[in-house]
Amino acid sequence: MTEKISEFKKRNIKLISIASDSVRLLTEFKEENGFTVDIISDRGAKIAKGYDVYWFAPGGGKNYKFKQAVPSKFLINNDGEIVWTYIGKDKTDRPSIELMTEIIDKKIKNPE
Repeated sequence: MTEKISEFKKRNIKLISIASDSVRLLTEFKEENGFTVDIISDRGAKIAKGYDVYWFAPGGGKNYKFKQAVPSKFLINNDGEIVWTYIGKDKTDRPSIELMTEIIDKKIKNPE
C-alpha cells in the first residue's frame, strides 16, 4: 500500500492505521518497512470494539476462529461522519487502492 500513498495525498486524504500491536513493535515495523502512515496502537481492542470489528474470524490458515480485529476501512468526511465502510471477512480481506480512491472521489470530492 505504501507505494500508492501518493494517490491519497493527491486527494488530501489522511490515512491512519490502527493495529493491536504494542507501540514499540509498531514503531519498529514503520522503521523497518519505510511505512509513512501514522499507526495507532489499540492494545485491548478498544477502538476495534467501538467500531464493531472485533469478533471471531478465521485465522491460522485453517478452520480455526480467533477473536481479532478484522481489517476494516472507514472513510470519514471533514464533518466527522462515516461516509463509507469496508469490513473484511478475515485477516486478508482488504479493498484495493483503486476501489478506495474511487470511493473517495465519489463520497468526498463529489458528494451526492
